[in-house]
Amino acid sequence: MFGRDSPARPSMREQIAAKRAEYANSPAGRQAAASHASAAAASASPAPRRTFARAEPDEGKMADKTVEGELKKAVRSGKLDLCSLSLPSIPPEVYTALLGIPADELSKPPLKEIPSSDIPQGSELTVDSTPPKGLSKDDERTMVFGSKTAKKAEWIEPEELTSMRIAENSLSSLEREIGMFGALERLDLSRNQLKELPNSIADLLRLTSLDLSFNSFTSVPPAVLVLPALQVLDLSHNAIHALSFADPIGPSEDGLAYGAGFFTTFFERQAQLKMKRPVFPVLRSFNLGFSKLNIPGLKVLGQTKLSAMRVLNLESNLLQGVLDFEEYGMDADSMPILVSLILCRNTNLRGTTGKVWQDAKVDLSGCNLRESTPQPPSPSPNRTNKSANDPAQDVDNDRHAGGEGENLGSDKAIPNPDLTLVYRTLPAETFDSEPLPVDFDVYLPPKEQLGKGKGKGHAVVIWFHGGGLLQGNKENLPPHFRRLPGIPLTPANGSSEGETENVIVISPNYRLSPQTPILGILEDVEELLSYIRTKLNARLKSELKVDTQEDLVDTSRICLSGGSAGGYLALIAGFSVPKQLTDEEVGGYRGLKDKSGIKCLAPFYPITDLVDTFWATETDPVPWKGVSVPHADAAPHLNPKSPSICSATSGGPRSILYPYMLQHGLFPSLLFRNQKSIGYGLDSFRPTPESLSIPHRLDLARSKGQMVQLPTYFVYGTIDDKVQPMDKTLKAFENLKGQSEGVFTIEKIEGGDHAYDEDPEVECEDFRAWLAKTLL
Repeated sequence: MFGRDSPARPSMREQIAAKRAEYANSPAGRQAAASHASAAAASASPAPRRTFARAEPDEGKMADKTVEGELKKAVRSGKLDLCSLSLPSIPPEVYTALLGIPADELSKPPLKEIPSSDIPQGSELTVDSTPPKGLSKDDERTMVFGSKTAKKAEWIEPEELTSMRIAENSLSSLEREIGMFGALERLDLSRNQLKELPNSIADLLRLTSLDLSFNSFTSVPPAVLVLPALQVLDLSHNAIHALSFADPIGPSEDGLAYGAGFFTTFFERQAQLKMKRPVFPVLRSFNLGFSKLNIPGLKVLGQTKLSAMRVLNLESNLLQGVLDFEEYGMDADSMPILVSLILCRNTNLRGTTGKVWQDAKVDLSGCNLRESTPQPPSPSPNRTNKSANDPAQDVDNDRHAGGEGENLGSDKAIPNPDLTLVYRTLPAETFDSEPLPVDFDVYLPPKEQLGKGKGKGHAVVIWFHGGGLLQGNKENLPPHFRRLPGIPLTPANGSSEGETENVIVISPNYRLSPQTPILGILEDVEELLSYIRTKLNARLKSELKVDTQEDLVDTSRICLSGGSAGGYLALIAGFSVPKQLTDEEVGGYRGLKDKSGIKCLAPFYPITDLVDTFWATETDPVPWKGVSVPHADAAPHLNPKSPSICSATSGGPRSILYPYMLQHGLFPSLLFRNQKSIGYGLDSFRPTPESLSIPHRLDLARSKGQMVQLPTYFVYGTIDDKVQPMDKTLKAFENLKGQSEGVFTIEKIEGGDHAYDEDPEVECEDFRAWLAKTLL
């Protein structure tokens, strides 16, 4: 560190301080100080303010962002912003202008270039290493080059730098001088090419926030481990395989001298007591997401007490197997005030054991939980089934219970998914967004029944969640569907007495409107079926480590089902339309391109008619909501240019979008807001809500003599006021019945409301009997 090699020589900071004092006492310094004071006293004067030799740009005029311009701002504000300037390194002007270090004394001095125009023609350039005494540097240059350089601007004492942002450049290394900005509190080095930090970073004793995301670090830099004021550290999107807190680097004597006061006594006291300096003594937020950490790589956390930790992010790493919170230092003893532990999208994480702090929220979405998970919350005695009256809540069956499922106040268990798999990944849509993985949950039969499906494997039931295509997520799977894989069904054509079969249930996410138009959502359905047909068997065998040549999934026996908007997806994807209809008549969508293996449809209380007056009627407030939804709450979710999403947390901010849509009669316009035209030139058209409405498509099929449609089990409640009335849809079914006798089964639930089957006590036994008869 600075001054360590030559103890007798004054430190760099002492040299800088001496130069500043010498300048302040010189005639030029006193004159500059007087000018500066006069300018401050006459701040109302229209005369331009000067810091260097050049005047400031006129106010109101937008200037291009340059290093010189940002340095001028930093001199006055103490904040330096050099983001997005394509810099290969920190410009030496940062140190010369803000620290007063002579350029030739920098650890990496700038290269000296001699313009060819300054060299007299026909002469030989020579430089005498011992110039005549009494000559100034300008006179020396005049002797060599024949002309005098412009006089340099006088140096003004800058404000102490407290914030430095050099993100989105091409930095591959940092100079040691960065540690001399001892007053820095915030340092942003994200989106560069850094692999390590200089030891001098340990001298930044006042640093509270450090962003190193989107770099190339393979370990935690030792220079940041004992920073006494560091509260926020972002190391996400790097290549860290394992955490190591060994050999932390402490501050140099220069750093301690600059941090006189609390920090000096803090380190001195520990040295006197021969104590080991604590790692991350006040760190509150530690982001290690999107890296390459596995569970053994977290071992050092179990040996370190991070008592100030509030948020630990391990999202999208390579965690595999079962994570023990106590063994790896995430329990209440090691992190006593933890409020958020983010483990989502670790697709090979099988489960967790141990307990975190009682108020901590553990995010395990997108993990393949099969074994125990932490501390199920005690059911509140006042907990009620909220889904029956408020579909906007989407009934969040939180993943807190173990592999046997949770109870939710019922005597019947509600299983958790056995696997979560990604079926498609879409590229990032904006500069600062990320690629979007679209996933689905898999609910498997019991281990003793797995692989004993009739025929080529287990039949599959796919349930699409509700939410008006605006909100919701794959966790919104009714309890009776979660239990379905564990219930042996008796096929109608069983060859022997007592023969039974279990099914597999899949609950997918899909992109949501208005960011994704309706045909984009139907494209996700197509991709899901393609994945199930071509890749699911191999993936299940790999994940479950099943060594068999037999298929686990019978892709020739699939039922499409869903609730509300999910029921609409099942219907429109599964129905066929007459070939003689034009693309414009059917809105450019003819159902699944490949309907092989789709044996039946089971829509529950579905959205069907997009042009029903129900959707165009403004209702403020929505009766079952009780209060109006403010526009300010909905506005963040209505921007069609925002990146697409495929999951909205139940009860989260987006859960107000469905009632807001009804409040202002915005359905189905939100579904078509981003929909592009289909075709080219005069033949192009935009799909209409009518062309994608189920009653209209049924009527078209009847008018053209459509062949028999798929067997369909249609369920609705008599008091459902959350979607359009079913009269028109039921009439269209009846009209088609003459050509499809026995295909349509209607179950009317007397007194049933929307999402009535979210009640854990509901079993839907008639549906199970129909499913066994039709699918197995």
